[in-house]
Amino acid sequence: MLCGTAGFGYRHIKARHMRDWQNLAGLVGSDWRSFTDFAIEQILKAPEPGFPSYNKKNDTWTYRAPVQIRDSNGNVVDTYRPVVSIANGDQKIITAFPAR
Repeated sequence: MLCGTAGFGYRHIKARHMRDWQNLAGLVGSDWRSFTDFAIEQILKAPEPGFPSYNKKNDTWTYRAPVQIRDSNGNVVDTYRPVVSIANGDQKIITAFPAR
């Protein structure tokens, strides 16, 4: 992921979505950046059916996939479906944020 600007990439995600990622990362004993990188990688590798979907309005692709939060025994305690938005032309990560 590129450093980017306030409008895309790491700087955008940190400024706009870090707290959301931090809240999830804390549930599994991780830091926000490691958890975010892991989630983005998994979502891009194996998006759920129907994704990626093209957004003509802003020329981006949206990826989503379930990310399970597990307790220390491996039991699923919650599931999120984060959103990752990728620019169509240069494939830069625009944003990524947790969602249900």
